Amino acid sequence: MIPTARRCGLLGGLAVAFAAHGAFGQAPEPPVADGRDMEPQVSLLLDRLVEELRAGPEDPARWLEYGETLQAHGLVSEAAECYRTALELLPAGDVTRLTARYLLAHALRGADRAGAAEVLEAAVAEHPGYPPSLLFLGELREELGDRSAAEAMYRRALELDPGSALALFRLGSIELAVGEPREAVGLLERALALAPDAGAVRAALARAWTAAGDRDRGRAALGAGDGPPDAGLPPIEDPVHFRMTERDISSPRLLERARMARGAGRLEDAEILYRDLAQIRPHDADVLAEFAAVLDQRGRTGEAEPLYRDAVALDPGQALARFGLGVLRAREGNLPAAAYEFRQSLESRPDEPQTHAALGDVLLRQRRFEPALAALERAHQLDPEDGPSRVLAAVALAELGRFEEAWGAVHEAQDLGAVVPDGFVTALRAKHPEPGR
Repeated sequence: MIPTARRCGLLGGLAVAFAAHGAFGQAPEPPVADGRDMEPQVSLLLDRLVEELRAGPEDPARWLEYGETLQAHGLVSEAAECYRTALELLPAGDVTRLTARYLLAHALRGADRAGAAEVLEAAVAEHPGYPPSLLFLGELREELGDRSAAEAMYRRALELDPGSALALFRLGSIELAVGEPREAVGLLERALALAPDAGAVRAALARAWTAAGDRDRGRAALGAGDGPPDAGLPPIEDPVHFRMTERDISSPRLLERARMARGAGRLEDAEILYRDLAQIRPHDADVLAEFAAVLDQRGRTGEAEPLYRDAVALDPGQALARFGLGVLRAREGNLPAAAYEFRQSLESRPDEPQTHAALGDVLLRQRRFEPALAALERAHQLDPEDGPSRVLAAVALAELGRFEEAWGAVHEAQDLGAVVPDGFVTALRAKHPEPGR
């Protein structure tokens, strides 16, 4: 199921002036959007696509591209007009007709569910081999109250893609709804094995086990996995949906992509996206701070620092920018300034373990052992898997003469896979024998 695309402030002032295709020999006129409420990069893209359409209105690919771009930015009714025109231009049997009908059905869903189902029926009849279209048609039939037709679509989708967790989930949910909890359990267990983080599957499985008379297994199913137990559908492999959503160049979507690239370690891709975002949203402190962090990770400190400073000027409580400045000051050896920035960061984000650990490191280097240990213990509370902070805690404990506890921290660090310097272990052993050794 494709979610409703982001609207991004683009809904205002869109005039549609379609002439009937072929009437009096005239080509259809594409929708023209009023760009006053749009982000500039979106307005420019839509203007370019309109000009290309006017130059080649007989090309169905151009109508599809424009329709997909409109739909990606939330202009679904206007997109539907483009898909209809593309369908008129495409020859019978052309596989691209499936794309046009599939997206047209999604565009119609909110306003005309029955019409969307009719469009999708035609798509499936002409091109029955695309599982997402079968799943979508099943959802529409279920929403229209025809559960048996929905089940048939889900089973056809599962035949084409036996590893579809979404098809298994939909079938299991139907079995549960018609009073067959044991059948539902089998389907939902298979779905959960394929999509262990899908909260909606866990919730349905818990209800199925409870309905089957096994409340303990129901509670166990509900508590398994990550994320909320009542949300999150299994993922679906849907290239048509992906291509459409990738046409969204609004700043929220660009930011989402930039964060995904940064989180995946694709720093070059992230830098390109953040650079574009910084031009679109030059007064967004979060964007500037995240852009600076990417540049810093790429070793370009000289470019990162001004962006961190700009972010702090816009928002003095911007935690990432404060943290970044603290790291830069620590690298320079300006430990008091680094400690100040880390504390400022914690004012806005007090439960960030990495910042507590960094503050503890700086305080330890200043030989302020008590506050350093307090910061490092807080880091450990927030992130028990952080081995390096346990090494630093061991150093602080040893400096305070708390040797037994220092050895405990050393063993914790080693258990977590952190490297404990041999020199420190030797010095600690000279002060106090290693317990149990």
